[in-house]
Amino acid sequence: MAKPGTDTPTDFGKGRVWEVPFEVTSRQEALPFPDIVVEEIQRSPVYYIDRRKGTNMRGCQLSYTLSGEGIFRIDRQDIRMKPGMAFLQCHNDRHNSYCYPPDGKVPWRFLWISFSSKTAENIVKAVNREYGYIFHLPQDSGIIKKLKNYENYRGRLQVITPLEGATIFMDVITRLADVESRKEETVSSELIRLVHEYIYVNLEDNINIRNIAAHLGISREHLARVFKQQLGESPSNYLHRKKMMRACKLLLETNLTVGEIADKLGYTTSAAFIRTFKQYLQMTPGRLRETGWFPPGIL
Repeated sequence: MAKPGTDTPTDFGKGRVWEVPFEVTSRQEALPFPDIVVEEIQRSPVYYIDRRKGTNMRGCQLSYTLSGEGIFRIDRQDIRMKPGMAFLQCHNDRHNSYCYPPDGKVPWRFLWISFSSKTAENIVKAVNREYGYIFHLPQDSGIIKKLKNYENYRGRLQVITPLEGATIFMDVITRLADVESRKEETVSSELIRLVHEYIYVNLEDNINIRNIAAHLGISREHLARVFKQQLGESPSNYLHRKKMMRACKLLLETNLTVGEIADKLGYTTSAAFIRTFKQYLQMTPGRLRETGWFPPGIL
């Protein structure tokens, strides 16, 4: 990255295309409020906002790339901030910094809004923990259009009430969280589909939750969290239900013994299989084979 400079934004004020400052009447520290909205252009490698050494600045900031690209660094990872990408961070977060790329060829044009109050910092830190620092937003998304519209008030102080300030902050945060939640829901739904597919194909190959997670390249904890969110049950319970459904099919359509079915479905002993079978079917495997049916909707 480039050679670090100061982290005081006003030192780079020449790059500002326009700005709109806010003043909150009867400021209440319990409520988050905006400080300023800025559209900025940077084109020099000396532009480097380094938080890793610590800063006395408080508050937080959302920065959105309109054109060109910048670099956002999280610890030792450099992320190219291309058009449509935004980062959200607290000024006193020592894990990140940002700059104009040392190899940059075109100006980095970006839009940013900063907020103050301990409440704002706590909420942003929570969002970073849950969703990360990086967000993808189309330029015609509601929140970006709203921030761009502040250009109509360029250079004019906006006097707002504490509730108006908190509303502006929460509008930004909830829209970011909504975008990430929808994205996560899509990713999670695809993950669930892959789990269903893998279990269906490999159910008789002695699979377990560890096998499934390893096959998908995720942790067991992540798999459990997604299952709970999407289906309302644990992956272990889902797998046992599917095994019991397959067991019923094998009991009714084959001459395999209970021990052979237990082994086929990955149970260490016939007793463990029968115990699980009774838990889900309220009858023994022998009873099901004898009667030739089981209550509908029980699995």
